[in-house]
Parts: sequence; structure tokens; C-alpha cells
Amino acid sequence: MKNLNLDHAFTPIPLKELNAQVSELFLLESFNEFELLKLIEQRDVIINEYLQSCEPELQKKFAKAELEVNGLLVAYVSELSKASLKQLSDLVRGRKAVKKYK
Repeated sequence: MKNLNLDHAFTPIPLKELNAQVSELFLLESFNEFELLKLIEQRDVIINEYLQSCEPELQKKFAKAELEVNGLLVAYVSELSKASLKQLSDLVRGRKAVKKYK
């Protein structure tokens, strides 16, 4: 898979570290979806805590940048999901073909 950059100019260090873990997970040939979900949930916690701790002007800048990154993340995961569904569909089709020739 391609390398996905989830950082932006306003990314705090704890979020950068977690983003690196998410990006590394995407580089694996196959990964556990539950591990991804766990990282995404941790990411949500860090983002919400950071938003509560910063000044209103920084909140706006951070939230705007994070919305863009979140959109990239959603699109990337959707792409992975579609690829998985296609693989599953091909597997089912292949099994049906094998049964037909038995």
C-alpha cells in the first residue's frame, strides 16, 4: 500500500506518533482491522483532548487541517474496503467455478 501522510502543520507530537503507527499499519501486506480501529479510536481521543487544551484560534486552524486529513483517511480506508470486497467476491466466484467442475 502507499504511504499515507496524516500530519499537518498543527499536528501535536502525540498525534504525530500515533499517525506514524497508522501509516506503518497501512504499509503491511495485510493487517488486523481491529488494530486499525483501535488506533483510530486513540487518534480520536488525542484530537479531542488537544482541541480542549488549545486556544480558540489554534482550535480553528487545527480542526480545519484535521478535517482535510480525516477526509484522506476516510477515502483511503474506503479504498481498502472496496479492494477487500472485490477479493472476497473473486474468491466466492472462484469457489463456485470449482464446484461446477467437480
